[in-house]
Amino acid sequence: KATVSVLYWTGHVNKMSSSVEVGDRVFFLHPEESWVMGTVADVQGKVRSCVAEDGTRHNVQELGVHKVVESSLAPIHDLLRLSYLHDSTLLYHVRKRYTENIIYTNIGPIVLALNPYDYTLPHYTDDCMPRYLQEGSKVLTRGSKQLPHSWSIAHQAYCLMVSKRENQSILVSGESGAGKTEAVKIVMKYIGELSTMAATAKQREVARQINFKVNQTSPILESFGNAKTTRNDNSSRFGKYMKLRFNSEGVLIGAHITPYLLEKSRVIGHNTGERGYHSFYQLVQGASAEEKLRMRLGRVSDYKSLSFGKSVSIQNVDDADDYITTRNAMTTVGISKPEQDSLYNVLAAVLHLTNMPFRERDGRAYLVDSDKELLEFVCTDLLKINPNRVYTELTTTTRTVAADTFTTSLDVVRATEQKDSLCKSLYENVFLWLVEKINKLIDASSESNWIGLLDIFGFEHFEHNSFEQLCINLTNEQLQNHYNNYIFTKDLEECKSEGINTQNIIFSDNTPTLELVTSTLGVLSLLDEEVQLGKGSDLSFASKLAESQGSHPSYIKHRIDKSVFGIRHYASTVMYNVDGWREKNMDTLKDSIKRIVRSSTDTFVANVLPQPVEIVGRKPTVSRLYKGQLLELMTVINKTNPHWIRCVKPHHSKQPRRFSGQEVMNQLRSAGVLETVRIRKMGYSVRLTFEEFSSRYRCIADPQTTSSDPSGIATSVLSTLNINASLGQVGRTKVFLKSEAWMVIEDARTRYLNVHAAVIQKFAHRRRSCWQSAIRMGLKKVTVVQAFSRALSSQKLLRQLEYDLRKESLVESALLLQDMIRDEDKHRLAVRKLELDQMHHIGDLKRKDLHGLHDKWHRDRPMRDALEQNDFKMAEEGYRIQTERKEQEHLLRVLDVLKEDFSVMQQRQLQRERLEDEQRQRIAEQQHQEQRHRAQLLWSRAMEEKRQEEEELMAEEYRKWCHLQKVQDSMEEAKTLYSSERELNKRVKRQFDPEIFCSSVPTAKQLAPRSRSRFSNKQPSAAGSVSGEASFSVPTFSRVSMAGTPQAGHLYSTTLPSRSMGRSTSNSGNMRTRSRSPNYNPADPRPVKANPSAAHSLDMVKRLRKMSRDVQSNPYKLITNRYSPFNSKSPLNPSHPDWVPTPDGYVIFPDGSKCHVSELPAEMR
Repeated sequence: KATVSVLYWTGHVNKMSSSVEVGDRVFFLHPEESWVMGTVADVQGKVRSCVAEDGTRHNVQELGVHKVVESSLAPIHDLLRLSYLHDSTLLYHVRKRYTENIIYTNIGPIVLALNPYDYTLPHYTDDCMPRYLQEGSKVLTRGSKQLPHSWSIAHQAYCLMVSKRENQSILVSGESGAGKTEAVKIVMKYIGELSTMAATAKQREVARQINFKVNQTSPILESFGNAKTTRNDNSSRFGKYMKLRFNSEGVLIGAHITPYLLEKSRVIGHNTGERGYHSFYQLVQGASAEEKLRMRLGRVSDYKSLSFGKSVSIQNVDDADDYITTRNAMTTVGISKPEQDSLYNVLAAVLHLTNMPFRERDGRAYLVDSDKELLEFVCTDLLKINPNRVYTELTTTTRTVAADTFTTSLDVVRATEQKDSLCKSLYENVFLWLVEKINKLIDASSESNWIGLLDIFGFEHFEHNSFEQLCINLTNEQLQNHYNNYIFTKDLEECKSEGINTQNIIFSDNTPTLELVTSTLGVLSLLDEEVQLGKGSDLSFASKLAESQGSHPSYIKHRIDKSVFGIRHYASTVMYNVDGWREKNMDTLKDSIKRIVRSSTDTFVANVLPQPVEIVGRKPTVSRLYKGQLLELMTVINKTNPHWIRCVKPHHSKQPRRFSGQEVMNQLRSAGVLETVRIRKMGYSVRLTFEEFSSRYRCIADPQTTSSDPSGIATSVLSTLNINASLGQVGRTKVFLKSEAWMVIEDARTRYLNVHAAVIQKFAHRRRSCWQSAIRMGLKKVTVVQAFSRALSSQKLLRQLEYDLRKESLVESALLLQDMIRDEDKHRLAVRKLELDQMHHIGDLKRKDLHGLHDKWHRDRPMRDALEQNDFKMAEEGYRIQTERKEQEHLLRVLDVLKEDFSVMQQRQLQRERLEDEQRQRIAEQQHQEQRHRAQLLWSRAMEEKRQEEEELMAEEYRKWCHLQKVQDSMEEAKTLYSSERELNKRVKRQFDPEIFCSSVPTAKQLAPRSRSRFSNKQPSAAGSVSGEASFSVPTFSRVSMAGTPQAGHLYSTTLPSRSMGRSTSNSGNMRTRSRSPNYNPADPRPVKANPSAAHSLDMVKRLRKMSRDVQSNPYKLITNRYSPFNSKSPLNPSHPDWVPTPDGYVIFPDGSKCHVSELPAEMR
């Protein structure tokens, strides 16, 4: 599965590969470890059989073998200064340094940082930070003397900002899991320490608090901005640019975060083996039971947007604990509890919305009843908005043409786009709200310079690459273009400072690739055009792209699948699948939906979406917004002095001290490190100082050259080998060579050494043989001389030897004795010292054991505490169960007692109610009897009054009868007078004109005599009854008045004498008023005298005649039978058995009048 590394230079590679022989040390392409060192074992055509250092044997093609240049293997901190640059030498040094626990390497202006997954390495702990801090601003002139580190980049950026008053940028990039976020934290911590070295204690505390607050915000940003991918369990799916702000003294006072390019499509779905954003899983797993009930949350598997990738959990990660950590971090940064609840309400609403599939009926999208009820819950309880308006806006669209408005139903696809757009907009703006809240906590206003830290995702190349990968790779492509321009400019500046002619240097960058993506007819422009079309599709976009860009050098057309196309990026060729691109690029959220959300009664929800802005022209798309953000980011970076940190993941297992050459090479290529080498190789890649060049290549200089100047030697070498200026030049301090020229010089040196080595070896062999013969003859002569001299001196030596032996024996004995004494003292001291050392050793062992026991006790303490806690929980659980059982038994007993008490209480209550009913009945009976008694008293009083009234009426009627008799007598007398008057008138008429009296003369009928009254003239008895044979009672004038004859009453009133009694009776009969004449005596039987003058009027006569006629026509009209209504059989009588008192306490009398029982006088009660 090995992939052959791209070779950026080919002119000398064939030479290096073809010149390889058996036994040479080479680098060759390993199937798994990329370039490794080994030895050539066999050469067969274009195939080389190589043996690696671990003993494995591999057959490699000629282009996959590269001869080792020994000078390029020397240890060096900046790999761009190697005498010979190649992928193999870069990987060799990176691997070697990593195995030596040196994780940082300089490659020109880039700091390459390999993630060690172990932050206790001896060279990189915080204890080593003071060594870097003490270098001060001298690093700008002489460079750093310390090992490469992120601290070095931070130190250089800060010193440049302070000295030149220029803004700086540190660009941190790399693959997911390479340690970008940790690198940013390391840089920020170092800058905080560096900026406060000369600051006051208060300023140090402020800088420390800024670092602390930024670290506290990490759980929030990781929860809402990170997700699991196939390469990293905690991958940042957004970029952030953090500005570290300083005051005028250069002290860190605040920070500001600007997010870029949040991957909104991950809210709706993700690839297999991946997850959505951590915040959703934390909410579902960590929410309390009350919160789950309030938000109607279920399990993770219940939501399609969370279980789409079939990887709902992460190993060694507890989402519930992370949820609590995130909520605590929100509290720390100042987010209140209501704001947190509203924020997670929005997240729950997004989850529910993504779980509502639209269905289609007659080309119209609709929701089933259960989903519609869920939508109502989401809108009413979570978002606090009108659900009917939301449903209408999701399923219909309104267009205005001229003055007419048309509403059209949407199909399933368009309705789903609206719903998904709402979900993505809600989540994106929640994330932006959190960043704004964090900025309010850590930001500080300052007009001084700043240092920007860019933490952005690296180049991505998966099996399935979509719209998100294109955006990410375009960002890295743009950053690489910026880096290429910067490096090429720096390279040209170095060449010009050395006086090198750069006309022959050709710079080839990645501008064509950028134009392919961002030009007018590029990928993003054509995609925007497809979005603007009402009936556009992904395949039509792919066909238009192939038609317009088919001949572009960076475009690759797929031969079979029309939905796939490829782009040649700086890192590698990536094949993209356009499925779903149009939908992902659409920002279809209507302004009407934004207004509905902003009308929420929840303040947080109402402010989460921005105010709709009226847009003239085309509506913005995701790609257009993305290009705007990218342009804004590059504008900021271009105005600063850049620095680079490239983070690399050494092995996919994320374990310390594990290294995969193939993975590292792919990341070096994606990070642009190999692009740096390519740019250098396009110019003069080999750059040697005069001293280095002279010491190595003086031997091949022109023999006639007598100059000892290294520059003269370099010029001589180049001219001798006919190397022109396009391949090599001599500068002021260095020799600039291209790879081809360097290989020519190396071959010339090798040939020169091989030729002269044979001559030197031949001369050395001859001189060696002559010296060997002379040495053998000299040795024989020396042997003879030695034997003679030994014979002469042997005797002297023997005697002297005996003397010396005796003397030495005595001296040795004395010395031996002294040595024994001295040794004994030394031994004693040694024993004493040994005892002391052993005692100290024993004490150290005891202390060590004590410390070990102490450490073990502390290490085992959590386990012991856990065991004790478990035992305590078990005991507590047992005690709780026992207590609950006892409480249940006690409650059962109490329940039985309560039942008995309740039954007794019910019996007592029934008995009490029965007694109360009996008592109420007695009281009611007593009250009834008392009312009956009072009513009887009132009835008796009313009867007595009625009887007295009847007696008065009888007397009154008798008086009236007498008066009527007198009136009748007066009438007779009046008739007589009238007759006389008529006779007199007749006599007068005869004497005078009759016409004068014509109107007043009565007719004969009028003058006819009247019959007498039918009233009897017999006197009534004292009891009021009439004696004689009269068949009716004596008429009374009151009855005539009551019967409706007003003439009788008028007559009575005009003819009644002043001494008579006056009486008036109301028609109702309820109220009666009586007035008596002071001279009236009802017992006086004498008739009342009539006034004679009252009968002299002709009108009175007429009235009397009329009354007489009425009496004659209806004799019973003036008669009323007398009977007493107060009888015992009347139901109104209180003595009647059926009598019932009225509710209001009144007693009703037969005549309709009534009286309250309380009006009974006290003396009658």
